Amino acid sequence: MALQEVSKRVAAAHDTDEVLDLIVNEAARLVGAPTVIIRLLDGDVLVIRAATEGLSRFSEAVNRPSKVEEGANLAGHVMATKKPLFGEEVVPLHLPEILRAIEKEGGDPAAGGVVPLLANDQSIGTLAVADTSHQGRRFTEDEISLLTAFADQASLALEKARLLNEAETEKERTETERERADSLYQISNQLAGAHDTDEVLDLIVNEAARLVDGYAAFIRLLDGGVLVPSAATESAAGYLAGVAEVSPALGVGQQDTISGRVLATQKPLVIEDAATSGSTVPQNVALAEKYGLHGLVSVPLIANDRSVGVLHVFDNRIRPFTEDEVSLLTAFADQASLALEKARLLNEAETERERSDSLYRVSNLLAGAHDTDEVMGLIVNEAARLVGATGAWIRLLEG
Repeated sequence: MALQEVSKRVAAAHDTDEVLDLIVNEAARLVGAPTVIIRLLDGDVLVIRAATEGLSRFSEAVNRPSKVEEGANLAGHVMATKKPLFGEEVVPLHLPEILRAIEKEGGDPAAGGVVPLLANDQSIGTLAVADTSHQGRRFTEDEISLLTAFADQASLALEKARLLNEAETEKERTETERERADSLYQISNQLAGAHDTDEVLDLIVNEAARLVDGYAAFIRLLDGGVLVPSAATESAAGYLAGVAEVSPALGVGQQDTISGRVLATQKPLVIEDAATSGSTVPQNVALAEKYGLHGLVSVPLIANDRSVGVLHVFDNRIRPFTEDEVSLLTAFADQASLALEKARLLNEAETERERSDSLYRVSNLLAGAHDTDEVMGLIVNEAARLVGATGAWIRLLEG
């Protein structure tokens, strides 16, 4: 009945930590042992995941990971063989430091044992029990059978909790991805509707920061053969102004800088704390510290396989941006690059049209002018206006 009641309690727990805590404490209560330890697989080694307070006396001796291998150590041996081990048989498999710790306490190294945690005939860990303070304490066959049956029930509950946690995590991840995809779709529509370059730039920096829950963002765009600061969120304005003063333009080949590296490799770059590392420009590191900018992700802006700039997104926390966040930002950057290129081409076409119209109008004016001075006056004034110059003059050959 006791086992049935304990199994019900363990089966009703869904959180992994709650299940582990129940297992060690109920196992200790079932057989009257002060020390119970659960080790679970982490990669290819067993690590302690839960223990009763009785472990504290030997924590330094038992805390290191155990290899899963017959004869290597007690927990690893039981995990590998899938068979319980108790009494005198455990002594040769104790690590020397554990034996020393038990002897120091005047305990009995044979007063304990280990049972495997099996789920669907697969070893997922071990359950160790010990009552080393009592000389001559040996766990009976009935106690070992009880512990084995309990361990089997506990393993299934543990596996159930793991699967539930994974399902919940997957559900949350799917919901997050859907929300981000919706955001990306909406932002892409906004970008597609923007034609003015300044409007596009403003959208890019603000929406990029929002997409990955960042704090600030700014852009460097290619102008000729150099990268120049082009737009920033309000939270990055002070930093960008300082950066522009230190290095207003970066050569495309400057791979020793973050922007230069990202532009040259056309690959994102993640830095956990820009205020302590990442940039080879000491002034930039100092500026990041001054404005509280830490976590950084930098992605290239690529349009038609050609780099057009670099987008930097900062957080005010020290943190590495995740792969999912970098992928999302990269997808957004691709959309932003195309919108930016479209705005540039539209602006160029508009400028060209305005110039053609102006040239046609000026040509008509000139064709209608007959006085030389009038023609000269028209030429210098309209020439200056056509190219946005502040002044123009003519020299004619005389003699």
